[in-house]
Amino acid sequence: MKKTIIALCVTVFMGLTSFSVQAQTEFPVNLEAMSSWVNQRGSIFTIDSYDTKTGLLTGVFINKASGYGCQNTPYNVTGYIHGNAITFTVNWNNAIESCNSITAWTGFYASGVITTEWQLVINGSTKPTQIVKGSDSFSQVSMIQNKSLLKKKVK
Repeated sequence: MKKTIIALCVTVFMGLTSFSVQAQTEFPVNLEAMSSWVNQRGSIFTIDSYDTKTGLLTGVFINKASGYGCQNTPYNVTGYIHGNAITFTVNWNNAIESCNSITAWTGFYASGVITTEWQLVINGSTKPTQIVKGSDSFSQVSMIQNKSLLKKKVK
């Protein structure tokens, strides 16, 4: 009887473990192509394309953070999603303006929010102390809200 109970417990545990591993490797439904996200500074991150096989994402980022340059125009985004982990990068250089820098965000998606830590490095930096660091939380917005956000100008 003890062997049967132990075997049953091991079977249930193994089943739960395999379910847990499978669930962690699936791509989150809300992190999909044509979804837009806004952070606490009003900046907008839009995922334009997303390959569910490789996790590769592309999109645009529109900076609206006060105190930073390169605002109100789209900058290309590249990155990856793996399970609920996400990383993406912006090279602050487009046909309109260059801020001579790159920012990388790394974080996770949970409870409808992308929570990240970011690092911004300016071309020509030579010391780790010159890397600007921060954090952002992105909430998903509808396409209608996104159009409204795009129209707002930074004061």
